[in-house]
Amino acid sequence: MALSEFELIRRYFQQPGLMADPLLHPGVALGIGDDCALLDFGAATRLAISLDVLVAGVHFPAAADPSLIGERALAVALSDLAAMGATPLGFTLGLTLPVAEASWLAGFSAGLAAAAQRYGCPLLGGDTTAGPLQVAVQVHGTLPAGKALRRDGARVGDEVWVSGQLGAAALALEVLAGRLSPEGEAAAALLSAYYRPVPQLALGRALLDLAHAAQDVSDGLLADLGHIARASGVGMELQLAAVPVSPAVLAVATAGRASELALGGGDDYQLVFTAPSAAHQPIEALGARLQVLLTCIGRVVAGADVEVLDAGGRRVPVAVSGYQHFT
Repeated sequence: MALSEFELIRRYFQQPGLMADPLLHPGVALGIGDDCALLDFGAATRLAISLDVLVAGVHFPAAADPSLIGERALAVALSDLAAMGATPLGFTLGLTLPVAEASWLAGFSAGLAAAAQRYGCPLLGGDTTAGPLQVAVQVHGTLPAGKALRRDGARVGDEVWVSGQLGAAALALEVLAGRLSPEGEAAAALLSAYYRPVPQLALGRALLDLAHAAQDVSDGLLADLGHIARASGVGMELQLAAVPVSPAVLAVATAGRASELALGGGDDYQLVFTAPSAAHQPIEALGARLQVLLTCIGRVVAGADVEVLDAGGRRVPVAVSGYQHFT
């Protein structure tokens, strides 16, 4: 039986002698198992580091516009910094190319530059080599010493929140595969959600003093909340009717399919987080100030599962598990 991505990491890489030991490596505040590693430098600054590898045919269509590939590659990597509450410092690039084609490289670098300027995250260096097309982006960000949004901080009684609207990027994959042919604004919205996700950097920074735990929605809402629940040793109850679904999804999908995409589709790169109920009004005010939709979708409870409930409080069977490599 094939290993899941996370079981593979636990079995072969999250082991003594390979992963950082707090006693031997006191500068490593957090190693394997979250959106970013955290390194402490002196009394004032903490460094957050994360690496994403995007493979042609898996994370983007090989024939996609290279400028969109460049934009997407940096944006999805920056979402990990947003999930920790970090401010971008810069990034390094590992680029594997089947052929060094000038027109492709010009488009790719233009898209990468557009995202670098938009989010204040310049290129610091990297490496290029020949091989099947893939893009590796390592982002570096800074945090105040002692602070970070982590997966292991959720507490029973917390509210569960999510930013933005969900499902559009996942439905865009059906458009790219030729299985769906929406028209007009719906088609444009779906493809924009996939190729131009917006990392919630300002929101992440603002949540440092409000939220207990956070995660970006990359594998799917339920899967990513599951990461928080396992790391924190808690359960969660979500209200299905409260989960915000993209209008572009509602325009072309049935209600049942729309819910499946919002709960398990992934690639949204929004933030899901838990916070004490006392922070409810400040979080609503934060959403208004940042002009970001923030929706309370449930609560943290004692237990170990993430359950979806209907308006009557009954458990809703959900047949989605989120994206997983190797399975």
